[in-house]
Amino acid sequence: GGGAAGAEGSAHANERLNERLNVLVLMLDATSRSHLGRMVPRLFDALNELQRGGGLRLYDFRGYSIVGYNSMPNMAPFLVGSDAADLAAALSSAAKEAPTIWADFKRHGARTFLLEEIHDGCADLAQGGTSSASKYFHGRASAANAPDHAPWQIFCQPELRPCCDDPASILRPGRRQCIGGVDLHAHLLDYTRRFWEGHPPQQRLMGLVNLMTAHEHFMTRLGILDTDLPPFLQGLAHRLRSDTALLIISDHGTHGVWYNDFAIGQAEHRQPAFLLSLPERFAAANPAGDGALRRNQARRLTSFDVHATLQHLAAWPTMPRPSLEATSLFVDLSPNRTCEQARVPAKFCIEV
Repeated sequence: GGGAAGAEGSAHANERLNERLNVLVLMLDATSRSHLGRMVPRLFDALNELQRGGGLRLYDFRGYSIVGYNSMPNMAPFLVGSDAADLAAALSSAAKEAPTIWADFKRHGARTFLLEEIHDGCADLAQGGTSSASKYFHGRASAANAPDHAPWQIFCQPELRPCCDDPASILRPGRRQCIGGVDLHAHLLDYTRRFWEGHPPQQRLMGLVNLMTAHEHFMTRLGILDTDLPPFLQGLAHRLRSDTALLIISDHGTHGVWYNDFAIGQAEHRQPAFLLSLPERFAAANPAGDGALRRNQARRLTSFDVHATLQHLAAWPTMPRPSLEATSLFVDLSPNRTCEQARVPAKFCIEV
């Protein structure tokens, strides 16, 4: 009897060790770690409350660095694991293909979505210089490399006027963004919630939702997330404690505003936000990975490493081969890692 019980307990432990999580990426475009703390303090309160209540473990990566000025140079490594120039070369080659993070999750049974707020219209869909990841991959990625669901295309409807040349547009930077009396970000969060709730628990999920709330000229609008993000997280609390990893991350820090004329603003541009939560039982079943995550909170890392971490989560417990610039955060990064080794250009290098 005791032997059978022991074997059963060991089997459950191994099952937890090899468990593959759902992954939700909440991207807050153009948001520095400091600006997130200033403007959305209740988000941190909600995450810490969930952690104190048990069932969730939180990591805050203070050494997360940018590798380029704006979205695409940072999103290319995040989504495909290569820099923007290499990605462009791959997509212009005969193969015209680049493996995306959605493909990794789809190969391992996940249903995927990409919901990105498009604030500058869709006239540049076929152009190489488009500013958003969703538009960049539209028409360039095969079905295998594209997300299963692409609700971002709602922003290509003619009823939504491009922001930057139409004063009447809800997407104009600095303007309040709402549809039917509901803030735009709340619609996007509601889609995400319904996507998670609309699938049976046994269906694996991976989603990326990108909010442009902070992408405006006055550094004030980000604060409206403080009303909706805490209840959004509370609504997903049972999933965050049981089967879902959550990344709250930015592609780069605050930029394109008056603040960047000063040294402190330039420093914030180089230090985007990156928080990760894991179910407590998943972290406890993988103590080596948990220890590495804790130590890596204070080490230099970039979107190359985040991509490797997502690949690791997709194929868990199989880890992608580490490289000088891309290593899963479930293993230790070097405490002496230089900006050059991490592929951080000298002009964006920060002290860690």
